[in-house]
Amino acid sequence: MQHSLTFHPRHQPRAMAVAVTTAASTALCAVLSSAPATAAADSATNSAANSAITPPGIVYSVVNLWPESGGTALLNERGQAVFNSFNYYGATNGFFDGDRVHPIGTLGGTYTLVRGLNNLGVVVGSSEDAAPRSNILGFTWTAAGGMRALPGTSVASAEDINDLQYIAGLNAETGISSRAVRWNPGGALVPLGPQPFSLSIAHAINRQNIATGYGDAASGAITAMLWDASGRRTDLGTLGGTRAFGLHINERTEVAGRSDTANSPNEQAFFWSRLTGMVPIDGGGPLTDVTSLNDRSEAVGYALRNDQRLFAYKWTPTGGLARLPGYPLADSFASDINNAGEIVGTVQWPGGQGATFSRAVRWAGLTTPIDLNSRLYRAPPGLVVQYGQAINEAGVILANSNAGLVMLRPGTRGTDAPVLGPITTLPRTVELGQDLTLTVNFIDNSPSQTHQASVVWTDGCPSPAPIVREAGGVGQVTLRHRFCAAGFQAVRVRVTDSAGRSTELVQDVTVDDPALASVSGAGTLRLGTGAAPVGRASSAAPLHFSLWAPLGGDTNRAPAKALVLSGPFHFRGEQIGVSRAGQVAHVSGTGRFNGRAGYRFTLEAHDGGSQSGAPDRLQVRITHVDAVTGAEVVDYDNAAPATLTAAAATLDRTVVDDGGVTLRD
Repeated sequence: MQHSLTFHPRHQPRAMAVAVTTAASTALCAVLSSAPATAAADSATNSAANSAITPPGIVYSVVNLWPESGGTALLNERGQAVFNSFNYYGATNGFFDGDRVHPIGTLGGTYTLVRGLNNLGVVVGSSEDAAPRSNILGFTWTAAGGMRALPGTSVASAEDINDLQYIAGLNAETGISSRAVRWNPGGALVPLGPQPFSLSIAHAINRQNIATGYGDAASGAITAMLWDASGRRTDLGTLGGTRAFGLHINERTEVAGRSDTANSPNEQAFFWSRLTGMVPIDGGGPLTDVTSLNDRSEAVGYALRNDQRLFAYKWTPTGGLARLPGYPLADSFASDINNAGEIVGTVQWPGGQGATFSRAVRWAGLTTPIDLNSRLYRAPPGLVVQYGQAINEAGVILANSNAGLVMLRPGTRGTDAPVLGPITTLPRTVELGQDLTLTVNFIDNSPSQTHQASVVWTDGCPSPAPIVREAGGVGQVTLRHRFCAAGFQAVRVRVTDSAGRSTELVQDVTVDDPALASVSGAGTLRLGTGAAPVGRASSAAPLHFSLWAPLGGDTNRAPAKALVLSGPFHFRGEQIGVSRAGQVAHVSGTGRFNGRAGYRFTLEAHDGGSQSGAPDRLQVRITHVDAVTGAEVVDYDNAAPATLTAAAATLDRTVVDDGGVTLRD
C-alpha cells in the first residue's frame, strides 16, 4: 500500500523523559532572552488545542523536508518521501532518501509532477520535455539513475508503481483523450481493456499487477474500473449516478473511491470487493470522501454532515462507518491509515474573525486523537504541525507545518541538518516601505555545531545581513527588511551548520502600495461541496491563494501581477487581465494547471470589507479545451450552487475563511 495524502516491523519507541525537552527549552530561553516572543499569539489563540495535550508517550523528532507543503507528498515503507511544491519560484520537487533531499528535475521542460513512489525508492509521474515539442511524458526516476522517459505519445502520465516495477497510468491515443495503460518493468507499454469512447485512466496498482481507475461509456457516464494482470477490464459501475472513480486498491484487490448517487447532488465514498460488489460509505450528509484504504479492508476519510460540520471517519465492511473521536467545535479529517490501524489527519477549530487553526493528529483506532504538536521532541519554538498527511507501518508520519513539509520520526534521532521553525511575524500581506523584523528559531542535535544564515529578498531591496545567536545546539536567526517593490514577493532563508548541512525556508508575501489601485489577497478558501479535481490529493485539501494585480493601466505589462492557487491542485496565472465593478474585481487570463500550459481561468474577488458582516469571497473557474473533441472541460469551479440557501451558507466554497481580499482605490 502506497501512502499519499496518499511502509518493517512495528517499532514502539520507549517513552522519553520530558526533562530532555525542557532542558532544550531552557537553553533556548537563555539565548533568546531579549528576543520578541515567537509564538505568543499562536498559544493564546490555540488554548483549545493546548487543553488536549496528552501524557508522555511516543515522541517524534522533526525533519524539515521542503520549504513548502502545498503539493503532492508520498511516503514509502523505508521512510523515504517524494514531493512537489509550488511557491514564488514556481514548481519544485525533491526525493528524500532518509538522509538527504535529491532534486528530481524535468525531462527538459518547465515542470515535473510526481505521482507515485514504491518501496524501492522509484518515483513516477509526468514531466514536460524540451521546447519546441513540449510533450507531457510519463517517467521513472531513481537517485542513482536519474529520470527516464517512458514510451508514450505527447500526453502521458505514470500514476502509480508497485514493488515489482509495474506502472499504471494513462496515454493519449488517436481519437481519444487518454487510455488506461500499464508499463511493464522493461518499459513496454500495454493498453488496458478495450479502447474507451473518450477516456480511461489507471490510477493505482497493487502487487498482483491489478489496477483501478475509471473510464467512460457510450452514454457519457464515467464508471469505476478494474483491470487484471492480463489487462482485462471489469466495470465496477457507480452508486446509481453517472460518475464513479476508483482511487485506491489494496493487496486484497479491494477498491475504494467516490461516486455520485441517483437523483441527488450528493457524492459518497464506496468500497468494492468481488464478494460485496460496490457498497456505499455514507456519512449521512451531502459529501463523503475516502482518502485511504489499508490491507485489512479499513477505509478512512471525511464526511460533511447535514449541519455543515466535517468529521473524520473509519469504515470497515463488518462495522460500517464510525465517526472518529474529535474535540468540541472542531472539524476533523482523516488522511491515511496503516495496517496497524493508526490514522493521521487534522482537526480544525474556528478562530476569531473567520480564521481557523489546524493541528495534525494521530488516532490509534477509535480513540481520542493525539495532537502531534504535544509529542514533538526538541522542536523549534513557533513550529506548528498542522496537517497529518501519511503514516507508514513504522509509524513515520508526513505532515504539513507552518515551516513547510516535515517528517515526524518516532524517537529522538531525527536529522543531522538544522531543524527550522517558521519565519515568524511575517504576515501574508505587508505595506510598501514597512519595516520588518523577523525571526527563525532552529535546533541542531549536535550541540558543538555552529551556524550561518543567508537570506534572499525577491524585491532586490538592500537589507542587513542576518544575525545568528546560538548556544548548545539551540539558536535564532534575526532578519530585518523593508520591501521597496509592490506585488507578489518572497523571502528565502537558509541555515547551514559547520558540517555543511543546510535547511531552507521560503515564504510568499503580498506587498501592497497604498498609493496604487490594486486587488490583492492571500488566504484559504472554505471547505465544502462543489466541483473539485479528481486525483491523488483529497478534495478536502484546503485551497490556498495569493493574488495581486494593479487596477487600471496596462495590467498585462505589469511585472508584479500574480495569481497562485495551491492545495488539491496547483495553478499559476501567466497572462492576467483585471477590471473592477464596485467591490468586485474581475480577473481572467491563462495559466498552468499542475504545471501544464493551455488553461484558462476566470476569477471574481469580492472585498466584503465595505459591507457590514459580509465575508470576502474568491470565485474561481479553471478550464481547458479537449484536444480531441474541442469541448470545454472544467477542471475546477468553486461557484456556490444556485440552490444554496442561507441556512446552508457554509457550503459556499468561495468564502475566504483564513485571510482576505482587498480592493484598494
